[in-house]
Amino acid sequence: MTARACSHHHGGLPHFEASSCLFIPLPNAEVILVGQADINDAVESVMAVLRDAGRAEETLRRHQAVLDRFATFLAGRGLRSANDRVCIDFIAHQTGVRLGSLRESLTDRDVQAVRRPVVLMADVLSGRAIEVDRSVVPAKDNCPVRFRPLRDDYLASCRERHNAEATVVTKDKVVSRFFGYLVEVGVDDLAMLDVGDLSGFLLRQRRLRRKTVASMRSCLADFLAFLASSGRTPSSLADRLPPHRHVRHESEPHLWSAEEIRKVLAVIDRQSVAGKRDYAMILSTARLGLRISDLRQLELGDLDWRAKRITIVQHKTGQPLSLPLLDDVGWAIIDYIRNGRPETACPKVFIKHRHPFDAFGSASSVASRLSRHAARAGIEFAPGEVCGMHSLRGALAVAMIGGGASIPVVSAVLGHASVDTTQAYYLRFDTERLRCCALDVEDVIDTSGAGERDA
Repeated sequence: MTARACSHHHGGLPHFEASSCLFIPLPNAEVILVGQADINDAVESVMAVLRDAGRAEETLRRHQAVLDRFATFLAGRGLRSANDRVCIDFIAHQTGVRLGSLRESLTDRDVQAVRRPVVLMADVLSGRAIEVDRSVVPAKDNCPVRFRPLRDDYLASCRERHNAEATVVTKDKVVSRFFGYLVEVGVDDLAMLDVGDLSGFLLRQRRLRRKTVASMRSCLADFLAFLASSGRTPSSLADRLPPHRHVRHESEPHLWSAEEIRKVLAVIDRQSVAGKRDYAMILSTARLGLRISDLRQLELGDLDWRAKRITIVQHKTGQPLSLPLLDDVGWAIIDYIRNGRPETACPKVFIKHRHPFDAFGSASSVASRLSRHAARAGIEFAPGEVCGMHSLRGALAVAMIGGGASIPVVSAVLGHASVDTTQAYYLRFDTERLRCCALDVEDVIDTSGAGERDA
């Protein structure tokens, strides 16, 4: 028995014409369609989407191997479509692990490597669009069901106020946690909220870092203001939240030495396209002290190759900042743009190397690149040390101060709105620690531009 695939496609996927196919109902299975040729078409469809999404060759090879085995598995059983049970049977056949649910959370990488292409194949066979960036495991909604409509109204208002999507996600987590607490303590009527409920919730978070609790308090205040403005509570409790003292320097940044930075840069594979990007991002941060937000927002138009300068409007302060485009930084960016950056309409310099090749969605996705390379370089961090991309910015500031740069110059390079910020944060380190972190920063502190080299 065979089935014919129509020659036209929808969204790049094969469209199967029901009138020309033989449907066979089988026990405990969804609608089944038999036809080896159509199974092979589905495999090719998945692979085509993965190639268009820019997946690495090694990833493509792994997916192709799994998909070929899955196609043979289906054909051997006379199946043309696969429900969750069929997928679980194949995964168990390949790995020896039987999942309770196809989309359950798991940590076994061998199972994950098989499940991912299987789910994509099942989507094609069911006529669903392939979303290569969608997580196999559905995101868990921690908000109690009864409060979800209100939560959704609040998040919609946040978007109407043009909150960044990352901010909306943070507020969602805090509000959902707050609603969970209210359900736990038996509060059903929001009009009956009092200061005791708010204090009890914040006390539950006392084991978290002070900075995290301060952020949660801010989100809660915004939500309480929304409740009052929308008439869901008689008055706003935002002003009656218990005070919270946030210790700015609760944790210390890792003070990178020049040798540590060299080691990190040395382990990056600059033959790979992602390596070219990571090298340029980390070097730009270490040499110029760019914030992650500004690194993510850096656009091709911000690079003035003739004047050899980078000119931006800082995301955090809204103030303009102009920095020399140093020789090593310039050539690293050029190498990435010419030989690593995917073709895309996105104006950002540094982009994701996954379809649709647009800007990084969060600061953590950029920061994770540094920790990954630092681990490969064998660099260890003391417990409680902050070792993200921002610590490279701090290392530059400390090195400049240790090298004799004046506070106004350091403040200007870092883009601080006031020299008080620079003094309050960086002058607390002792002289010996400053000397241990000396970097080559003569080009950065040369504000006249006389020491700049061609990039």
